[in-house]
Amino acid sequence: MKNQLVHYRSIGDVEADILIQQLVTQEGIGLLRALMPFLADFKKLDFQNQPQLIQDFLAQNSAFPDFFNKKELIRATDFYRQHQQTIGLILGLYALPYCYLGADGARVLYLSERIRKDTYNRLVETGNFLKAVMNYDNWENKKIFAICIKVRLMHAAIRYFTLHSKQWDMAWGHPINQEDMLGTNLAFSLVVLRGLRKLGYSVDSTYERAYLHTWNVISFLLGIDKALLPANEQEAIKIERLISERQFRQSAESQALTDSLMQAVRGISPNNWTANLLQAQSRFLLGEKYAEMLGVKETNIPDTLLKVYNTTSVVLSKFF
Repeated sequence: MKNQLVHYRSIGDVEADILIQQLVTQEGIGLLRALMPFLADFKKLDFQNQPQLIQDFLAQNSAFPDFFNKKELIRATDFYRQHQQTIGLILGLYALPYCYLGADGARVLYLSERIRKDTYNRLVETGNFLKAVMNYDNWENKKIFAICIKVRLMHAAIRYFTLHSKQWDMAWGHPINQEDMLGTNLAFSLVVLRGLRKLGYSVDSTYERAYLHTWNVISFLLGIDKALLPANEQEAIKIERLISERQFRQSAESQALTDSLMQAVRGISPNNWTANLLQAQSRFLLGEKYAEMLGVKETNIPDTLLKVYNTTSVVLSKFF
């Protein structure tokens, strides 16, 4: 698997990247910039007014993979519905900063400035995406394909802008490469399940399998190569550990992104005490080692109070 990750670090999403290059060649860079708000809006899923190239791309990528199991999807979306508020807490305080630990991958987010300078709206986008892919109705009515195509094209557009910024060093890997995308989706699945357990929840193995399976399907629809997807929890843990060993390290970019995230959380908290409690929760979930790497400071909140997360998680429901 290590050799696979080395190889896939130099690959983005070939089909989507070709499409973006074709759009720029035919219509100009202005169209690509104008397209970004549409791609970031997961409530507007009608592609009829978009360029024919994009409509064709959606039509060509509107099929589930051969391993898709509808029963597992039903279990996963039911599980999410049961724990939506807590999963939102975990995503904001654990899974997202966990992604920032990948120092080279974090450079893309830092350079694009989308997270640093408009953190609130970027978090709202992430929350809307999560709610959309975890809504069973969007699978039944096939809207899931439009949702995932939007993310694929957004990633491809960011790759294009990054590679043409003259600030990217290919020694860092391809921007938004296969390894980084896989790591992100493991954060949204495996790490979320880990967070639930850290907060005292007992996660049934049936729901765990279903949740990981559904995120494998989402990963496939987001353009991640099927060969990289973990077959089970043990394999997911192994891949996640390997990615962390390869990519996690302290960096100024990772700390800046985490600081922007914490400031956004603080900005929507009703008072300083709640903001400090959320920061303490983040540090608890990340663990001391990773929290220190990201610059998540200790607070005066005692550990005995951290179990009251059910009240604080309401704050993050604005995002997730």
